[in-house]
Amino acid sequence: MILLVLLMVFLSSCSVSVKEKTSIEEPSRLTVSCRTPIYTKGYYCNGERAKSGLVQPLSRVRITNLRNHKSITIAVFYEKDLDGVCVPERYSYLLGPAPFPARLDVERCGREGITLCPQKIEGMASYYTNPYHGKESAYGTPYDMYGMYAAHRSLPLGTILKVINLENGKEVVVKVIDRGPFKEGRVLDLSYEAARRLGMVQKGEVRIVAYVLRCGE
Repeated sequence: MILLVLLMVFLSSCSVSVKEKTSIEEPSRLTVSCRTPIYTKGYYCNGERAKSGLVQPLSRVRITNLRNHKSITIAVFYEKDLDGVCVPERYSYLLGPAPFPARLDVERCGREGITLCPQKIEGMASYYTNPYHGKESAYGTPYDMYGMYAAHRSLPLGTILKVINLENGKEVVVKVIDRGPFKEGRVLDLSYEAARRLGMVQKGEVRIVAYVLRCGE
């Protein structure tokens, strides 16, 4: 009897515990960088748009001159290498002399306030060409069908995707600058050049998987 008890204790000490799967193994979501407030310098520039490389494309931002505490709220277009924030000259009567120490308070992150990305997207992709070539994209820059771009219904603008054609294994890296596709059953619209490199021009649409390399700018 004693030997039997000792044997049971020994076996129980050697048993392997099996843990249930945790959420860490589930597909994760990536988050846009949308810090606020941002302290930088402000100045005036030609044109009708406020621009900065510090916020997500077309974020709604309150720009305050910290010298006189005057402010404006405006959509800010993204320009990667721009230092500080550039405000259209017509606002100089409101904000005062430039350059000035500026505080940026982001009231809406990006064009639609979307701050999350799925880890991957899978479905049918198509491409778009001439009727849209040269027209302004949702990102605020002209659409170039010969660039490496894509349109998606809801991903934050500026998101970088690695797209793989599941029929032939070819892959490309594209930047989301537009909204679409608007045809039922499609998850991504690619530029002509991206479609060409994926070998899908003749077919018009193929099944793809796209992995998010960067969520937003």
